[in-house]
Amino acid sequence: MKLKDITPKDIEEMDYNKLIGLTKETNRLPGGRKTVFEIASRTFLNKESKVLEIGTSTGFTAIELSKLVQCRITSIDINEMSLKEAEIRALNEGFSNIKFLKADVNNLPFSNGEFDVVIIGNVLSLMSNKEKSFNECRRVCNKNGFIVSVPMFYMEKPSDELVKNVSEAIHVNITPLYKNDWDKFFDMPELEIYFSESYKFDYIPNNIIEDFVINILNRVHLKDLNEESFNILRKKYTSYMHLFRDNLSKMGFSIVLLSNKMTWEDPELYTSKKVLFLNRKHFKLTTL
Repeated sequence: MKLKDITPKDIEEMDYNKLIGLTKETNRLPGGRKTVFEIASRTFLNKESKVLEIGTSTGFTAIELSKLVQCRITSIDINEMSLKEAEIRALNEGFSNIKFLKADVNNLPFSNGEFDVVIIGNVLSLMSNKEKSFNECRRVCNKNGFIVSVPMFYMEKPSDELVKNVSEAIHVNITPLYKNDWDKFFDMPELEIYFSESYKFDYIPNNIIEDFVINILNRVHLKDLNEESFNILRKKYTSYMHLFRDNLSKMGFSIVLLSNKMTWEDPELYTSKKVLFLNRKHFKLTTL
């Protein structure tokens, strides 16, 4: 559909995922560039590595991975408009190592064990049958490979109204999940959590959100929308950015690398934890 033919009703019916494709927003997995770097370095990617990315959106993760190491990447999404933009961006950056494909995580069109690394991002959070989606990712992952998930979770209880509004925005009925929910989900006898690190989202001030919205909506291609459709887009997109700020400010996320346990390996008995040592000479104690 050409932009000039998009009606106000079309805009009203779009969920956030479709708005990303329309506005060509740079949609990132939680943590953005830093998370991509962690994935590339901790999975020891090289040019021969075969990577599957689930939910590429407009291609940020695939392109960023390619800047670090031009491995062989297949990136899938269900949104054709976003995939088209991802292809354009990869071409403009000069990367020919990425194949973009329309596909569903619940029915992946790949052979068993085809990929060395499977990146799920936060996609599992949006799946009604998380076990089925995750099992598909495990099926196409090499038995000695890594599955990387970046699940988001609430660090404080959200209001029912907030959950309802977010659900309506993304057209998915979400159930609030907390870190212990994901810990339980990934606690499988045949899987090992190879690495896990958690972060908290920042609270973004109104003025930064407003500047971001102005920058997005000033894009040249959006001038092809008729005036009424553009006004609906501006109102809807602005409200979404504030809504997601309010939601994410209550949330965190984890970078989780999972691998299959070796069948011959005994459980690790003498485990350990990372500690921080403080050098006392850098501190001055005072008494009142």
